[in-house]
Amino acid sequence: MKPCRPEDIPFGAVISLVNRSRYVFLNNRLQPLGLSAGQFPVLMLLAKEQNIIQDTLVRHYHLDKGTIARAVRKLEDGGYIRRITDPGNRRAVRLFLMEKGERAIPLLQDINRDWEKTITFGLSKEETAALNSLMHRAAQNSFLILQKDGGPGNERE
Repeated sequence: MKPCRPEDIPFGAVISLVNRSRYVFLNNRLQPLGLSAGQFPVLMLLAKEQNIIQDTLVRHYHLDKGTIARAVRKLEDGGYIRRITDPGNRRAVRLFLMEKGERAIPLLQDINRDWEKTITFGLSKEETAALNSLMHRAAQNSFLILQKDGGPGNERE
């Protein structure tokens, strides 16, 4: 059997391969902190904005409520975040970084920078900027599909 050439891999499979390798990369780097790749985006969003409702994570990342709930529960159990029931809406839960979470953020940002440096190795600054721009556009187009067809975080009523 002939080895597969990178240009023979369909675009969707390329995205899947990159995403899976990112999960492996993150899991390896986060393990000493007692974290996993699934918890990474929760902490990164909380680093930008505290006091968000848990459902904001569902909508932001287009993941199902159960996936987010498990990640949040593990982060709470690990002492990285705290959950507070919203006094104005007893069904809503607000999220905050705890001191341990605050201390972890610079490490997580370093890990993220290392990932980006690793996958853009050998690319010029212009190529890296173009890749970033094109992937963001592809993500926006993907979100349009989710909005049109429904999906985690965009369930139709």
